Amino acid sequence: MNMKKSQTNRRNFLKNTTLGIMGAGMISASKFSAYPKQDEDEHQEMPVVKEYRTLGRTGFKVSDISSGSPRSEAVLRALLQSGVNFIDTGEAYDNGNNEVMIGKVLKDFDRNGIFINSKLYSEEKKFNGTEDVLNRVRKALERLQTDYIDCVQIHEVTKTDDLKEENFHAAMEQLKAEGRVRFTGVSCHGSAHFADPEETIDKVLLAAVNDGRFDVFLMTYNFMNAPLADPVLEACEKKGIGTAIMKSNPVMIYEILDGYVKRMEERGDTIPDYYKTFHDKYLRQNEYAKDFFSNYHYKSSEELIEAAQLFVLSNPKAHTTCIDFRNFTDIENLLKLSGRKLESSQAILLDHYKEKFGYLNCRIGCNICAGACPYFMPVSTLMRYQYYFHIKGDQKYAMELYQKLGHARPDVCQTCPGYCEDACPFGVAVKGLLAMVKEDLELKA
Repeated sequence: MNMKKSQTNRRNFLKNTTLGIMGAGMISASKFSAYPKQDEDEHQEMPVVKEYRTLGRTGFKVSDISSGSPRSEAVLRALLQSGVNFIDTGEAYDNGNNEVMIGKVLKDFDRNGIFINSKLYSEEKKFNGTEDVLNRVRKALERLQTDYIDCVQIHEVTKTDDLKEENFHAAMEQLKAEGRVRFTGVSCHGSAHFADPEETIDKVLLAAVNDGRFDVFLMTYNFMNAPLADPVLEACEKKGIGTAIMKSNPVMIYEILDGYVKRMEERGDTIPDYYKTFHDKYLRQNEYAKDFFSNYHYKSSEELIEAAQLFVLSNPKAHTTCIDFRNFTDIENLLKLSGRKLESSQAILLDHYKEKFGYLNCRIGCNICAGACPYFMPVSTLMRYQYYFHIKGDQKYAMELYQKLGHARPDVCQTCPGYCEDACPFGVAVKGLLAMVKEDLELKA
């Protein structure tokens, strides 16, 4: 295989990268890496992929850890060198520039060893004709500098009717016949708005399974929402549908709650009673958490995040976990989890976290509370934007999405008695979390 060698900011990484046999029972990383094998005798500094799984009926041997929408050429090159071979992107990411960046990197690697998953938004939940879909895919092919896209998905399906978009399906049939697209799929966060409270993420995706035309799902799965996601993964396995996982880490950064209260006090704001109750509960639980983490010898939130990722990686029905690697440190900390499984002590940690801090985590895609809101608040969507802001670190993107919601903002939640909290089957402190959304995502004058 004759390929150009890429350059990154990590000199030692480029010098020392090696992809060899990873151990008994594992598939060779060198066999499925898109990058040429280096000298096996050289010292290896960066971690490499240690396990590959079959992506459903696509037959593609996909790395158990994959790349969410990549942040930079250097990070993407490093991931591909380490054996990652699935890249998630979409026309909407950075106005198509994410695909442009991927295209620049792709030409230096073996294209046949990489699975590109791209997505198309439907305008007002409708595609403007078959030709519209064809043109948009062809533009994506140009941006990616490739002859074909492995999978094209309908982006952010929110209800079962979206699955029947015949303009999309007709275009995909033509593009498959031309060899421009190999497979089709959907990405789903559940219902976006109050209008369809029954359209939970599991209902939408199970309908997609039964539709029969979708080969790959990009879906939310983590230790918090497993009761919603497990039936979908089970159905996917039976029908041979490939599963790519997003939002595998639901862990919030608790220190931010203290910051909210301190900023309110500094501004002289009156702290609402419900928010003070929410914060005081957090402080009590946080003291418990410190003792618990100490007893189990966990020293940082990073170890909790690691356990959350291993929960997903331990499920063979979750074929690949898309992680948003922001930098080389993320690669060092997270790619080392490849091939590993959740240990019993980590499972206990997650169970206690869920018991004591489950009220801080919205099960994105559940949407049960939306039907109880008299103000038609898109709760699940707002919580997802908060996830982008804090856990993914995409502050600008989250704020832009929030601004587009228009009037659907949580200003009225301060005086509402909390119908959403009464409806939530998981006991989530929805009012307090929506106050955090408002504090984080609203542009201050």
